[in-house]
Amino acid sequence: MTDCCVTNEKIVESIGSELCPSCISKGKKVKIITLKSSLKPTVLDTLNPDLTHYFCSTEDCDVVYFDTDKNTYSTSKVKVSVFQKDNSPTVPVCYCFDWTREKITKYVEDGVGSKPLEHIRLNVKENRCGCEVNNPQGSCCMGNVTKFIKSL
Repeated sequence: MTDCCVTNEKIVESIGSELCPSCISKGKKVKIITLKSSLKPTVLDTLNPDLTHYFCSTEDCDVVYFDTDKNTYSTSKVKVSVFQKDNSPTVPVCYCFDWTREKITKYVEDGVGSKPLEHIRLNVKENRCGCEVNNPQGSCCMGNVTKFIKSL
């Protein structure tokens, strides 16, 4: 026999756990390997690998990662600048193959805006990417690169 109230509470808790404690935006679930490779060594001893972790992509929110216990890891706690949170020209859009905003902009201005995407696709096809350890969002950058090119 199950207690319907307990089940409902767990459902509500589960839904709420995907929301960034700082900006209340829905986060994207990331693998623990992403946090282990992205967080500064001095922060790793606070990481609970048994919890579910999320990436917050909200531009004006300082939180990069958070977990189901509402622990947060801000931009100052990660090793690299985060594309979604840093507008500088030298921040990577593609972390695996070093395509920065500045480099992509130059190719677009020179009329070869497809070059970054072609280069990334070729390397992905050859199984050379390591998005889960190189990209703080823990997934492929192609969407970010495409969106950035379209914004130019």
